[in-house]
Amino acid sequence: MGKIVITLEDSDLLDLQEILLDEDEAAALAFLQTRVAPNIPSKGTANCDSSRLNPYLLRPGKPQKARS
Repeated sequence: MGKIVITLEDSDLLDLQEILLDEDEAAALAFLQTRVAPNIPSKGTANCDSSRLNPYLLRPGKPQKARS
C-alpha cells in the first residue's frame, strides 16, 4: 500500500494528544475507527489510482479495456 495523507481538525488533534497522554488504549482504537479509518481511500477511489481509467486519456468512440 502506498502513502496517504490524512488531515485532522483541531479537535481531532486535541483528542489525539489526550489519548497519548493518558495512554488510553480503548480511546485510541475508537479514534482510529471513527476518525482515521474513514479517511483511508478504498482501491479505485484515490485521485491517482492506476486501477481506474483516466477519462482525459480516453479517445472518444474507441472502446477501452479496464485494467485490473
